[in-house]
Formats: sequence, structure tokens, C-alpha cells
Amino acid sequence: MIDSLCREMIDELPSFAPRVTEMIRTEMPRYAVVPEQEHIHDVTVQLHGLLGGLERGILPSADNLRASSRLGAARAAQGLPVETVLGAYHIGYRETWNALMQGAVRRGQEAVAELAGQVTTFWTWIQELTNAVAVAYEAVLRAELSAQEDRYRRLIEAMATADPADETTVTLARSLGYDPVGAFQAFRGRSADLPNGSLERFRRHIATGPGVVVATIHGDALSVLSQGVPDEAVLRSLGRAVGQESAPAPPPLGVGLPRTGLSGAADSFQDADGALSLALRRDGGGTVRYSVAWLQSSLSEQSRRLSDVLGAGARTAHAHPHLAAAVIAYADHGFIPTAAARALNVHPNTVVYRLDRWTTLTGWDPRTRDGLMRSLLALDLYPAAHTP
Repeated sequence: MIDSLCREMIDELPSFAPRVTEMIRTEMPRYAVVPEQEHIHDVTVQLHGLLGGLERGILPSADNLRASSRLGAARAAQGLPVETVLGAYHIGYRETWNALMQGAVRRGQEAVAELAGQVTTFWTWIQELTNAVAVAYEAVLRAELSAQEDRYRRLIEAMATADPADETTVTLARSLGYDPVGAFQAFRGRSADLPNGSLERFRRHIATGPGVVVATIHGDALSVLSQGVPDEAVLRSLGRAVGQESAPAPPPLGVGLPRTGLSGAADSFQDADGALSLALRRDGGGTVRYSVAWLQSSLSEQSRRLSDVLGAGARTAHAHPHLAAAVIAYADHGFIPTAAARALNVHPNTVVYRLDRWTTLTGWDPRTRDGLMRSLLALDLYPAAHTP
């Protein structure tokens, strides 16, 4: 009796499958990306396999599973979420079971009991076919993510080449959604500062907003390139992703200047590298913007070579941190000893004495332009030397 019921439904598929397809597209609006006739055909094929299997009392064949795998891969390529794809399968099978039960009721209690005995077989079809869909979907998704990650890395690598605006890089940038002649801003951090899963969390969060942001790990560096996204939004998303609120100190991060074109993007990464180098030298890490600390950032990567020029200040600050504190307070408070003294909670004469002492030990008078510049650069580039 079940075989005749299934045969009857197979004969009705030309009208039944479009109705089921319409239900799927109504309950799952994302299926609008699938052409309607293609969708009807796929539903027809899947339901024909199910009903044919129930008619003969067999489980899904290799051909049935391959068909579901191909469908899962196609839906992944079309950008449908896997939960939407699996939901569509359940709608189709729900409607099919309801239609079978209605046919059995018309035939009488014996048919209903016989159909009920097929629940296990019916459920096995659902399990095996949806599993085939999910496995194929995930395989395509992994392949796409791997290819996308490769494009991310290739673009970041191109920023370090002599001509980042060549035709290949322009095409690559466009494939990732960038306008090659637009404004770019680079951010650089350390991969070691990223907790497990934080890069993926950052990508998911930042993807919900406007603009384009690529973030990837390249060697031991975290590289982020944004376009059309305020730098504060990027920094907030990074902070949430790495759990900055619960961290003892924010991780060091360098922020480059917004610059135009792909050559500008390469320059922005150089900005960010210098700013990161400076951030790594500062106690407590934190974010350094090239726009604020452009001179120190530009010189930071030359700190080894500059040690012969600025080493006297670093050594003096290490031995006498209170003298370094006086120089900084003097510079930060309008070059007025009384104002610096209030900030340090000492007598103004003490500030004057400490500035004189700094001059004696370093040879740099912070009350002159050259002496102040050398002093502040030494203290910025070698901050560990004057940690209180």
C-alpha cells in the first residue's frame, strides 16, 4: 500500500514540488538568491529520490548522497548559510510527510499504520542526505576561506613590494572589495598578542559595518588594512576581539596615516610598523598613532643606530629617573619650572637644579631647542630607561 502511495506522490511532483519550493522561499527569504526554476528542479530531484526510496523500502544510494553533496556545494557557492540550507530540507520533508499522511488517511487505518512503520526509514533519509549536504557545504566553505585567506596574505605581501600598484595587485585589491584609488589605513600588531579565535571574532564583528577591512596573520605580525572605516571603529572591534577590557594592559598596536591609492596603503603600513616599534618600547604597550608620534615612530626602527647619538640620555635616565621626569614635566608644562614643579610636587628650585644636572650629565640643555629635542627623543625611544 505504501508503494502505491509513494508512486502516486511521484506522479504529483510536477505540481507538488513547486508548492514546496514556494513554502521554502517564503519561510527562508534568503533563497531569493537561487533562481526559482533551478530551485524547483532541485526540490523535485530530492523528493523524487526520497519517495522512490520509500516506495522500494531502501535507504539513500550513493547517487542520492552525491546529488545532495552537489547541492550542498552549490548552495555554499551561492552564499546561503548552512542553517538555511538544512532548514529548507526539513521544510521539504515536513511537507512530504504531511502529504503522505493525508494520502494514508484517505486509504484507511491500515495505510496509516503502515506509513507509521516507515518513520525510521524516513528519518534515516533526512539524516543521511542532510549530513551529505552539510559535509559538502563545509568543504566548499573551507576551500573558499582558504582561498580568501590566501588573497589576504598576497595583498599584504604586495604592500611590501617595490610597486604595490601593479596590475596584479590592483586586480587582487578589487577582488577583496577595495577601490584601488581610494584612501587606505593600515594597522600593525603582533600575532602573539591575539588569543585563540580573536581574529575570526574581529572579522565577523567588523564585517557588519560599512567599508572594507582585511585582517590577516603574516609571519609574526597582525596586519589590518581598512578602507571607508573610521580608525576608532577598527580599534574598538580589535579591542573587543582580543578581550582588551579584561587584559592587564592593551596589546601594542601601530596605526598608520590614511593614505591614497595602493602605494599609499604600502606607505601606511610603513607608518604602522614604525608606530608599532615605538609601542613595543613603551611600558604597558597600547596604541601608537603615526599621526601623533610621527617623528618618534619614524626613528624608532633606527633606535639601534641612534643609540650612539642618544645613548647619553638613555643612560642618564636609567641612572637618574628623577632627572628624566623633570625634563618631561618641563616640556609638558609650557617650559615653566613652577608649573613643572607643581606637577612633580617639588619646589621650583628643585626642577631648575634637576634640569641643570641633566645638562651636566648628558651635555644637552633642555632649555635649548637642540638639547630639548635630543632629550625627548632619547626618552621616547628608550622609555624603559626612565621607568619610575
